[in-house]
Amino acid sequence: MNPSQILQSVKKYLSLFGESDKKILKAIEKTDRKNFMGENKNLAYLDQAIPIGHGQTISQPSTVARMLSLLNLKKTDKVLEIGTGSSWNAALLGYLSKKVLTLEIVPELAKPSQEKIKKLGIKNVEVKQEDFRLLKQKFNKIIFTAGISPEQEQLIENFAKNHLKENGILVCPYREGPLIILKKKKIKIEKNYTKENYVFVPLVL
Repeated sequence: MNPSQILQSVKKYLSLFGESDKKILKAIEKTDRKNFMGENKNLAYLDQAIPIGHGQTISQPSTVARMLSLLNLKKTDKVLEIGTGSSWNAALLGYLSKKVLTLEIVPELAKPSQEKIKKLGIKNVEVKQEDFRLLKQKFNKIIFTAGISPEQEQLIENFAKNHLKENGILVCPYREGPLIILKKKKIKIEKNYTKENYVFVPLVL
């Protein structure tokens, strides 16, 4: 595949949900996935998840686009990402929002991501090696890039209550199952699930 083919795959997938967010397609076009692939650059334009070591993957582009569309990102948003991984998703978030804090608990992934984001000149994305449960600040949008177990769902709901701003949105996957969409409305949390299912690596705590 080449960059134009991956855009077509993403566009076709989003159309299944009646979505065609041009901003997301533009972000994918401008943020070349091959710059985040390490030794697997030759696989950059496949619409599939690719291992990046340490039990983690760079997610499938069509899945990434779906999650970004559910966040309804705005250029004024302050965004939190849990699970930096390759930092490709963080770079996309940086293109689509005002400021991004991305947390990676695996040191072997956090440091290279810090260096990569700096090298690419992405100034509105900050990479930290930190446990998200220690955070104090609030965000307009929050995205988890690793999957939770059913037993961890209450942890995510509590996190949304404490760390989403009013009208904020949190998107989180199960290890195997749908995406969870949490919206904060007048302090209360509204919860919905996608009809489609996905497979993600486990959230590391």
